[in-house]
Amino acid sequence: GSMAASFFSDFGLMWYLEELKKEEFRKFKEHLKQMTLQLELKQIPWTEVKKASREELANLLIKHYEEQQAWNITLRIFQKMDRKDLCMKVMRERTGYTKTYQAHAKQKFSRLE
Repeated sequence: GSMAASFFSDFGLMWYLEELKKEEFRKFKEHLKQMTLQLELKQIPWTEVKKASREELANLLIKHYEEQQAWNITLRIFQKMDRKDLCMKVMRERTGYTKTYQAHAKQKFSRLE
């Protein structure tokens, strides 16, 4: 992906984590640990997760799990935490983002012909 795309996605994930209250953010980290174990994904060292700020955690997620997977994990955790509002926002943004991205790619493509 281009620099811009990854900047927006990292920033996007961080933005959602910023929406969590302190206590919720702590719970998010615990869910993350459980879920990655369940899904048998490679673990981010708990010491790193535990001390990570919202921004750092977003970066860790993207770094360890690739963008798509990171978003999927985040969504599932929001569902577990009953933050349906955030789930809806993520889904809307993801579908919107892919649409605009596809349109953009099409444009670029037609210019090349």
